[in-house]
Amino acid sequence: MIAESILYFRKRIASPVIDCVRAYYKRMMSLPDSPKKIAQGVALGFAFDFLPIPIISIPLSYLVARLARCNPAAAVCTVIFFKLAVPFFYTINLFVGRAILGDLPGPDIQFAGGTVMSNFLAGLVEHGYPFLLGSVINAVLAWFIVYALLIYIIRRKQRRGA
Repeated sequence: MIAESILYFRKRIASPVIDCVRAYYKRMMSLPDSPKKIAQGVALGFAFDFLPIPIISIPLSYLVARLARCNPAAAVCTVIFFKLAVPFFYTINLFVGRAILGDLPGPDIQFAGGTVMSNFLAGLVEHGYPFLLGSVINAVLAWFIVYALLIYIIRRKQRRGA
């Protein structure tokens, strides 16, 4: 019974996820740009998913990548690839912010209307300053960690290939 469950998980859930990650990795490594610019673009895209800017994070990551002179395709693909992990990232933001600031409430702002954007902004304000501080800290840390990891992987790959 347990062996069947493990086999089912491996075939139906883990294999497609692993295949998707491999395809994404191959696509990023085949981009026609310098490895440094690709790594910067991927790191930028990953960091953007920590920031509380839904929907517009995709075009915004493209614009910021162009301004920062890193690979915009890598940034946009990474933002899209990690969109399903955003709720997990937001939870981490809240934990980090509360660990630093405690349970400091946000400003008392009322948003008119029942639009999606006003509901989202009301939710952000409800979580307050700890969430916003956590998102900035996590975005910066994510950028540095992903960039350093990718540069290490690329250099190691170049040494093996040379």
